[in-house]
Amino acid sequence: MKTGLSVVVPTYGRVDLLENLLISIQTDANQIDIPIEIILVDDSIEIEYSRIKILATKYDARVLTGVTHVGGKRNLGAKEAIYEYVLFLDSDVMIRGGTLKAHFDSLNSGNEEPIGCLGQVIFVGESTLAWEVVSEMQLTLPFSYPLVSKTVPWGPTANMSFKKEVFFSVGGFDTTLPQYGGEDVDLGLRLTRSSHEIVTNKYAVAEHTIETWSTWKQNFKRLWYFGRADYYLMLRHSDRVFFDFPTFPMLWILQILTSAMIVTIRGIENSLLLLIGLICSVVIYHFTYGLIKKQLESKLWVHLLGPIIFIIMDLAKIWESAKHRKFKLMFCRVKFLDNLISQDWKEIVASAWGLTASALFYFGIVLLYLSRTK
Repeated sequence: MKTGLSVVVPTYGRVDLLENLLISIQTDANQIDIPIEIILVDDSIEIEYSRIKILATKYDARVLTGVTHVGGKRNLGAKEAIYEYVLFLDSDVMIRGGTLKAHFDSLNSGNEEPIGCLGQVIFVGESTLAWEVVSEMQLTLPFSYPLVSKTVPWGPTANMSFKKEVFFSVGGFDTTLPQYGGEDVDLGLRLTRSSHEIVTNKYAVAEHTIETWSTWKQNFKRLWYFGRADYYLMLRHSDRVFFDFPTFPMLWILQILTSAMIVTIRGIENSLLLLIGLICSVVIYHFTYGLIKKQLESKLWVHLLGPIIFIIMDLAKIWESAKHRKFKLMFCRVKFLDNLISQDWKEIVASAWGLTASALFYFGIVLLYLSRTK
């Protein structure tokens, strides 16, 4: 197999963003003496496909079709790659100078390991409240893994490369997974479970536009999918599943059930007090969490809204687990990073204090309710 780097980009529309990426690849490739090819794997509608074909001709790229699953697109691109190293990029990123060489040098060390290299992803563009809330949460930590760890068990394939032979030795991306996300997590965990090593390189940098994360509508759908994907990852990687810290959705569901039981036993007299208690429980959790997470230069409102991110994902995981009657998994979580506790510590502390304040307040409301009813 020829030594070089094949860049594989799954595409669907986003033609203007794709051209920005192709320009950045061409610019970087012109600065190095490494064989490079670009492969676009597309399933756009006809009008956009025609525009992508024009771009491919302009920037010396190949276009493959016939696959709709994003993991299947990456598999097809890697299969058709002529070089031994394959770099996966998302169509809505741009790479900085030195990225191609950083990936190539990491994999071309002359040793069997590492078999993969993760670059960092930096988000750029006009910020919005929806994006600021997401960016302050641990949800975006994987994009900056290269800044906190030299090796990782997995990484986002928005900017990640592999040795082609090893990539296919574990079957590539699993296209049987529902398309909720998580294919990159699954692939990485299968590779590292086989004692392979994925390194990081902070000099391989992709800039990701905020545009595709800028609205609540975009993010609610994405977060719901992420939560559902967690269920399927737990099924496939039980060796990395553990009982989670209590989450606010679990606490609030417990409070609702407790309120319903009390009203059933004691009657509806003063039941409005319990309803107010349930509403205030949510508010108190958010304020406590936000006040603890707030830093000197951060915005309190951003942190107040932050828990919504994980509440959506937790509810989606609970929904998927209940739907398949795997009730134990409602209370579990995947260990995405080996030093997860240290990386999540601020999040854990803020959430724990929020849960404590919410639980104590609700307990006080229950005592008040009981004192007022016979």
